[in-house]
Amino acid sequence: MAGTTYLSLAALLFATTLQAQEIMGGGSAQPTVSGVVKDQVGAPVPDAEVGVIRGERLQQFVTTAADGTFLLSGMSTGVVPLRIRRLGYAIQFMDVDSRTPAATSLQIVLKEVASELDEVTIDANDRRLNAFYDRKQQRGSFARFLEQSEILRLGARNSSDLFRTMPGVVISTSTGGNIIRVRGCQPMVWVDGQRVPGAELDEVIKPTEIAAIEFYPSNAGVPAQYTERGNRLCGSVLVWTRTQ
Repeated sequence: MAGTTYLSLAALLFATTLQAQEIMGGGSAQPTVSGVVKDQVGAPVPDAEVGVIRGERLQQFVTTAADGTFLLSGMSTGVVPLRIRRLGYAIQFMDVDSRTPAATSLQIVLKEVASELDEVTIDANDRRLNAFYDRKQQRGSFARFLEQSEILRLGARNSSDLFRTMPGVVISTSTGGNIIRVRGCQPMVWVDGQRVPGAELDEVIKPTEIAAIEFYPSNAGVPAQYTERGNRLCGSVLVWTRTQ
């Protein structure tokens, strides 16, 4: 009887130990991939996209914080293919083994490439931007023309901030962005050739989404298809969005 009791207790202890091991194994945290993204001089690169990509498909991504750090959680165990990109920098691809300690302390350096913006966002067959460059050359005295590389260099928080130095343009702080007024009235906003009635520029577009933009402070120089008789003094903003 005592022997039977001993065997039962031993079996129970073995089963309990095995169950505990299974729980511990099943409850272990999934691998993470983390680190910091910097430029070539060691400065952190904020708002860089760090994503897991397989083939042409982006499975998940995060953006770097102000100090360039990032954390990707829920990674699969094994080799994780990463794509790191940020406007103004060369896209970088790398494979990281999530099973190694190095996967949680990555030091990623991006190379600044001034021409990368044009290659990524401007299609040679994009007639919108062909027309933009034609107008920039022919009507530069009537409006302010900015392409994406210039917008990035200015580092504007809001799209309206791109035109703070224009004569006759008054920009005031408002909820969710700024409001633009030209001689006391609201300029018309056009996005990819479509008018957005009553919209403020900051309501419809962020600086990072703009491929090119042109601001006409009056009706002078505005292309015929974007003019209206009742808007002669208010000006117009023509926005051309990025294409991927």
